[in-house]
Amino acid sequence: MTIDTTTAIRVILWYRTPERDVAGLAETYRQIGEHLAGTPGMVSSELLVSRDEPGVLMVTSRWRTAEDLQRWVHSDTHRHTTPLRPYLDTGRTRPWETFSVVSET
Repeated sequence: MTIDTTTAIRVILWYRTPERDVAGLAETYRQIGEHLAGTPGMVSSELLVSRDEPGVLMVTSRWRTAEDLQRWVHSDTHRHTTPLRPYLDTGRTRPWETFSVVSET
C-alpha cells in the first residue's frame, strides 16, 4: 500500500505517570492546548486516561495532512509541548506513533 502524504493524519503519544499526578498532567495539557488553539492544519487534540490503568494516558491529535503536521513539528510553537516530555512513556519502543487515515466511516 502506498501512503498518501496528502491524507489526514492521526498522532498518538503515550504518557505514564503515577495516578496521583494525572490531574497535574491534565492541567499541563490544558495549558499547552491554549497555545495550540488555531494551529494551521490541526483539527483536534484530546487527552485520554486509561480506564484499566489510570496512570496510562494518551494524547491523540488529528491533522489535515502530513505536511501540516511536519510544518508544526518544525515550528517555534512546537516547543510549547516541552512540559509534557517528562511524562512520555519511555518504556515503549516509541512513545509516539503517526498514522495515515486510509478509511473512515
